Amino acid sequence: MDTAIKAGFKKRKSKLNPFVFFDLMMYESSFSKLKSLNQLAVEAQSSHDIGISKQGIDKRFNNQAVNFLKLLIEKQLSGQLTSQLDSGWLNFFNRVVIKDSTRFELPEQYSEHLPGSGGAASKAGACVQFEFDLKSGQIIDLSLTAANRPDVRDSLEALEMVQSNDLIIRDLGYFAFKSFLNIEKKKAFFISRLRPKTIVYELKAGELRQMDFGALYRRMKKYGLTRIEKDVCIGNEPKIPVRLIIDLLPDEVYQQRILKSNKTHKRKGYTSSEKFKLMSRFNLIITNVPEDILPISAIPLIYKIRWQIELVFKIWKSVLGVHHIRNMKYTRWLCHLYFKLLLMIVNWNIIMSKRPLMYEKTGKLLSLFKCFKTLFDNTYRLRNVLRHGLQELSHFWGWIDQLLYRNHWLEKKKNKLSSEEIMHSMY
Repeated sequence: MDTAIKAGFKKRKSKLNPFVFFDLMMYESSFSKLKSLNQLAVEAQSSHDIGISKQGIDKRFNNQAVNFLKLLIEKQLSGQLTSQLDSGWLNFFNRVVIKDSTRFELPEQYSEHLPGSGGAASKAGACVQFEFDLKSGQIIDLSLTAANRPDVRDSLEALEMVQSNDLIIRDLGYFAFKSFLNIEKKKAFFISRLRPKTIVYELKAGELRQMDFGALYRRMKKYGLTRIEKDVCIGNEPKIPVRLIIDLLPDEVYQQRILKSNKTHKRKGYTSSEKFKLMSRFNLIITNVPEDILPISAIPLIYKIRWQIELVFKIWKSVLGVHHIRNMKYTRWLCHLYFKLLLMIVNWNIIMSKRPLMYEKTGKLLSLFKCFKTLFDNTYRLRNVLRHGLQELSHFWGWIDQLLYRNHWLEKKKNKLSSEEIMHSMY
């Protein structure tokens, strides 16, 4: 109730008080499709004996309701319980921090609030930034921005979030020299793909010279090399010393990459440079983690762990349906989005609290997708907990324990290392 008062959602006595409003949002989230305002009014009458019109409910989807849900999200994030996964290479780091974003188009009438990225896309678009610690499962950042805001800006604005002995795993969208320098300054570590336009220097004859990727390609082909490592420097002043892990791509993969990039460049009105084409023959990953902690064989595999966040975005879209937009006023849509993210946090915390305990007992990791799908399909059970209190909570946790032990494990794919094997290996 204090949160609702702080948000300005509760100012005076109202039929639709914060608890009823929250319960109606929970009711609606129990279904894959949004309910109409009239259906919400019927549910208010049925479950709470409150007679309210659909217009009365619509009025409650306002800026104060948005602030109420945002504050609830902040409280959930600040009160997270952590339970560490400490095995294999994870032991070397304080946190293993992964961040990425997902974007989706919005109705054009939202453009004054959330402008889109332009071009052929909608004039309105949303971007959700998501960052979490792989070891503890703790969510570090969950924020909504306009789709036209570049990820690199987020990377530069979040410099103070880095802690000593963190391992930061980033995609190209967050590539920024200032960010790498800050990570070094904080005595932390990074693993990142190398941006194709980056100038790379290597030490030859006692001086730093630009790396010749054409000569490198010919040498690797000649001697049948598929992966090598070099100590190099990137950037201008100051130059940043890094380990560069170089994987030579098969010709068919290279051709697919060039074809895709040519289409993208043509759409933007320019052509691919020869340097870009040469560097595209390789997968290039940089890191400042010492070799005695993570050898060359470990770096590409650990970078693949970043794809865990892509799985989270898949869950948001295919399970929670955050990108499904129906024609409605902006504040009502925003309430629905924030409530879905709030529900995601609650379910995430349930899964992450069980994950290390079950791994310790079974040696297996829970599948995020399977767990989220089951929890979302049973949102009505969580609604019952909120409506009936401690007794229902005990039943809910018992149901969770029994259910997750059945068919909710990560499945091993043929000829591929599983996430379990990557995360818990000691290189």
